[in-house]
Amino acid sequence: MIRLALPCLSTLLLFPGAAAGIQNFTVRDGASITAIISSHELTRVTVAGSQRLEKVWAPAGTLWVQPDEAQGDIFIKPVAGAPATMSFFVRDGAGGTYTIIAQQRDVPSETILLNPELPARRANPRQTGRQSFSYVREIKRLMLAMALDRETKGFTKDTHDVPVPFWKETRIVHTGTYTGSRFIGQVYEIENLTSQPLTFHEQEFLAFIPDTRAVALRHFTLPAGTSTSLYIVRDNAMRIEP
Repeated sequence: MIRLALPCLSTLLLFPGAAAGIQNFTVRDGASITAIISSHELTRVTVAGSQRLEKVWAPAGTLWVQPDEAQGDIFIKPVAGAPATMSFFVRDGAGGTYTIIAQQRDVPSETILLNPELPARRANPRQTGRQSFSYVREIKRLMLAMALDRETKGFTKDTHDVPVPFWKETRIVHTGTYTGSRFIGQVYEIENLTSQPLTFHEQEFLAFIPDTRAVALRHFTLPAGTSTSLYIVRDNAMRIEP
């Protein structure tokens, strides 16, 4: 992981969703979708075609998750006391990673069907050279653009305002995404909900998003009632190597 100390502000992303039995979404790597899940029955999450879901990440104490190893689907159900809106990540067998913003509703079982736009393919490990000058330079350029809340060449900037349950002492909101051919940058605002200062370290956020390559915090110590910005850069799994 690359550690970067940066100044400044935030940015933003939103992809609308639908409901009613089968919810069909066209997705690309790094996309966020908003979907309805049953508050009391199982919801199935599946990917179209021959693809399989290989990994799911959900904050502790929010979702019961049961993989179907034979079919490559997952089944989820909110646990008691879970927030009405929550976020979790899934990754398919081709490497595409998607954020699902789940909204609980008093409805029967639902199916969330993901249709990837393009087949994702991982970079050849022999071609990585992650610490090369161009690699680090591009990450720094992306980090600076996120910190200054501005556009940067080669990246599409999207905005939204989505709570991400993680720690009960904080309120974390996903405020932006920069999508490029090589990297995806994501911006979060972290608010201290306690009456005491909180201290953060970048290492705490290594597992926050899959395939993280760099993390930066605007402030490491957060007084009570204040907020700070978190910047994360991860690989774009949709990148096709020559």
